[in-house]
Amino acid sequence: MIESGAEDGVVASAFCIVALEEVEALLEGGGGSVFSEGELAFARARVDPARRLAARLAAKRAAVRLLGAGALEREIEVVRADYGPPRLRIRGRARARLAAIGASHALVSLTHERRQAGALVLLVRDPA
Repeated sequence: MIESGAEDGVVASAFCIVALEEVEALLEGGGGSVFSEGELAFARARVDPARRLAARLAAKRAAVRLLGAGALEREIEVVRADYGPPRLRIRGRARARLAAIGASHALVSLTHERRQAGALVLLVRDPA
């Protein structure tokens, strides 16, 4: 985690990488409950669903690492409009933690390649 000065609005950041085989095993074992129905539908509509889900799992893990104190992966959802960047929808205890650490929202960037996927999450505060 890298903490940044208050002048730029970034409260904290984290990067996480997930192997595609981990997501494939998770789905085969019925452990897909970490993903929302929307995330599963988005991934299944693509040629490479495991890559899409691995990137989303990386984003969830990076966000949970930053939020800590009881935030759960299933409280964080990667959402995306037809055109535009992905966003994080944060609910429950994770949302309360976001406010408690002084951030107003999160930004996310996803990437994936043949065997792994990654995500960068920034927790930011609105400008004063």
